[in-house]
Amino acid sequence: MKKLIFILFLSLMGITTYAQDKLFTIGFGGGISNVSEKGTDLDMYGLGGNYHALALFNITPKLSIGAEYSGTYAVLAPESLDKSNFEATKFKHFSGKVLYNFGESRLRPYIGFGVGSYSVTPGKMNIEDSNNPVVLTFNKSTTVGYAPEFGVNFGWFSLAAIYHIVPDVEVYNADYKAVNVNYNSLEFRTTFNINFAQR
Repeated sequence: MKKLIFILFLSLMGITTYAQDKLFTIGFGGGISNVSEKGTDLDMYGLGGNYHALALFNITPKLSIGAEYSGTYAVLAPESLDKSNFEATKFKHFSGKVLYNFGESRLRPYIGFGVGSYSVTPGKMNIEDSNNPVVLTFNKSTTVGYAPEFGVNFGWFSLAAIYHIVPDVEVYNADYKAVNVNYNSLEFRTTFNINFAQR
């Protein structure tokens, strides 16, 4: 019993006394995304997947800055229409970000914010018309987007929820006229971290 208590005590100390004493962190991972498009005659929604890679410079045990590259794929369609007529919309972004950790232990809740360049390629849309079937193809559009973030860092991995806000993306409405729409993506993901370079 004493040995068990001693082992639990050492484990707890390892969690609570671990400081983020490494200068650099490289991370990679993925998760799921809930994406919406609003601004046209038909609002569209869809679930998809995401991936990302990031590099951070840990200025202090609590404050980090860095850059991230990520991508998201989701089939977006109005709730009233068959999603089989829609191809996946692709999002890619490269952004700078800042993270603030609450505490210096291995288990650290954190908040973050990112801003950067987002490229969006809307998926092809098949318009069912027996007399004149139409396939709409959209060009890639690039705009500035934002991403507030909340997560928990466990040292070698972290869990996070990120809300991507991507405004002013040019697409076409039902009359084939160019309009600007807003994309939003609520992302849940896991990141595996590699920390190196002693402070």
